[in-house]
Parts: sequence; C-alpha cells; structure tokens
Amino acid sequence: MPDVDGSRRQQGPGLPTGGHDGVMDHRRMESYFDGRAAGYGHLSWHAGYAERLVELGGLTPGMRVLDAATGTGLAALAAARAVGRSGQVVGVDISAGMLQQADRLLTASGLTNVSYVKADATALDGFDDEAFDVVLCCAGMLYLPASTAFAAWHRALKPGGLLCFSAMRAGFPRAARVFRECARDFGLALTDPMAEVGTEESSRAAVTKAGFVYERAVPDVIALPPRSAADLWRGHVVNPNYFEVASLSSEEAAAFEARYLARVAELLNEPDAFDLPVMYVYARKPS
Repeated sequence: MPDVDGSRRQQGPGLPTGGHDGVMDHRRMESYFDGRAAGYGHLSWHAGYAERLVELGGLTPGMRVLDAATGTGLAALAAARAVGRSGQVVGVDISAGMLQQADRLLTASGLTNVSYVKADATALDGFDDEAFDVVLCCAGMLYLPASTAFAAWHRALKPGGLLCFSAMRAGFPRAARVFRECARDFGLALTDPMAEVGTEESSRAAVTKAGFVYERAVPDVIALPPRSAADLWRGHVVNPNYFEVASLSSEEAAAFEARYLARVAELLNEPDAFDLPVMYVYARKPS
C-alpha cells in the first residue's frame, strides 16, 4: 500500500511478498500450500469435512468425478469409495507438494480408481467439456475466485451434472475476523475471502449467475483444534489472501502483531472460539 506521499513502504521482515498479476498469485498460492502439505492430510477435521461433503452429495457407482483443489486428496478418496471400481475420480491441484501427499495417501488406501493432475482448478486446461458427472471442492473456496471457478466447473460438467462444494460462513473463523479488524487500524482493507459464497444467499446468487440450478445448502459446525495466539498470527500473516500485510514497515508489522495477539488472546478464552460454522452447497447444471 503506498504511503500518503506515494512512496512504497519497506517490507517487514519475514512477511510474504505481494503482487496482483496472475503469475505471482499462482506462485504465491503454490508456495503456500507446498509449505502446508506435510501436515494437512493428518488433520482429522479435514477428513471428516471431506467425507461429509461427499456423503451428502449422494454419489453413486460408475460416476466420473472431478475433485477441484484436491489438496491431499481427502475428498477424492471419499468420492472414490462412493463411486466404486466402475467409477473414476480425478483430483487437480496447483500444489506439487499437496499432490505428493495425495499420492502417498492414495497408495495407503489401496484404491485404484483415483488419479491426480497438477493443474489450475479454476481453468482446467486440458480437460474436455462435459467430462464429469460431479465436481467437488472441499475447503477450496477460501482460496479460489468463485466466479472463475464456477465457470470452469460448469464447462467440465455434463448436462445434469452435480456441483458440490463446502464453504465457511462469512465472518469466520473468528480469529481471522479479528485479524482483519486489526489490519484496518494500519490502513489495510483486507477482504473476507468467504464474502462471495459464505452465506446461503450469496452462494445461491453465485451459482445461479454461473448457470447452475441451486439445490440446497446444508449447515454444519466444525470444532477446530485449539491454537495459540502466536500460532494463529503466524498462519494469518503468510496467508495468500492477506498479502497486503507485506506492505507494512517493520515497525507497523510489530505493532500490528502486538495488537492482534492482545485481541485474540481475549477471544481464546471464550468456549466457542474455535467453532467454525460451514455449509455444504449443492447445485446442478441444467439438463
């Protein structure tokens, strides 16, 4: 963010670099998820979240499924069990690190009807039109531009095909909301990454605009594992959704951190501090 005199602020130490062009965005996103890959598949709530999305989708044997932003393949594995040997699941992700972990989990599962492709889940270059019966996206909407993703997934689905995605409620998790509130005190207008699809109304509007017929949104609450204030800070400050934080000077970054740690420490004393309201959203491409 430019200072009032038009100059660029000095980047604070240890903070991620910004950039608005698509190439930089992809590199930043890939690097972020490569760094998270080793521990991602071991978080039990992620597995349960993926399994619930697939379960509510009612997948049947023989279906061909695309798992967009597959990560370590948790939803892909759940889908593979649902569609059986006569079905096929293709998982795509931009992160090579995540796909390495997905391959490891796939080998351990013994399933043979899953394959993974390193690709942009919002473009799907190299995939034929109307190639899939179902498109899944579990936990990925936090990092994807909804309108771009829905357009690609609409193209990839057969007529009558099903779109299934999970979405955190807008304004959650609460610790991230506090982070954005504190950022405003330092001149940063950080956007809630769930603003596009984080309510029933916004998700309905977004899928309808993309040409889908909205069917339902199933609410749920996930209890996230507790984390310390310092760990939450470290997670937010490297989050690619908040790259603007890199524009702060070292002094501003230190003041921001101190303010956030004080604010979020109060939040962590509340019993529901780590409750995460979510939705499982289902829509269909017209026949």
